[in-house]
Amino acid sequence: MRKLFLLLFLVAMATLMSSCLTTTEPQYSPEIYASNFYVNPVFVGDSLVRAKDTLDLFYDSADGSYEMDTVYVGDTVMFASTYYTMNSNLVAVKMDWDSLRMNLWCTLTEDIKNVLTGESKIEVGSLYFNSGYNRVSFPVYFSPIVKGGMTLKLTVESDSEFSTSSVLFYLPVKEQVVDSVVQN
Repeated sequence: MRKLFLLLFLVAMATLMSSCLTTTEPQYSPEIYASNFYVNPVFVGDSLVRAKDTLDLFYDSADGSYEMDTVYVGDTVMFASTYYTMNSNLVAVKMDWDSLRMNLWCTLTEDIKNVLTGESKIEVGSLYFNSGYNRVSFPVYFSPIVKGGMTLKLTVESDSEFSTSSVLFYLPVKEQVVDSVVQN
């Protein structure tokens, strides 16, 4: 009986010790950060020196979106975006918008362009990354071309078990009213 107890004890200890050796890294959801949203920004070099307005965002818990202040047809809005995957690899960043209602573009540095895979399509907001990167930051610009409501969805994907995170922005757009003076 003593030998059986000793054998079971040794097997249990070996199992416990080997399970400690195979621990894995903690898994996290990737994150998206956005700066303030600036209307018609003016830059000197890479420094923002002024803007027509800074848009406020309001969280809508009903659909999990962020609603912006009203912008006008023809305004250009700029914000800096960061996509971060903690200790996982960045797989993709995607931007979804209605290209018939809004123009959208981003400015990527050569360093970022050099780590994109051939699957990337910058003009449609699909950026796929080579393995080994966990953070990317770049400015995003958009300009509404029609009035009404529209959305912008930002998504980041990683190779963690919690691989995808998204943020949805709702953009109310009006036409700019120009006051005219009637003279007789």
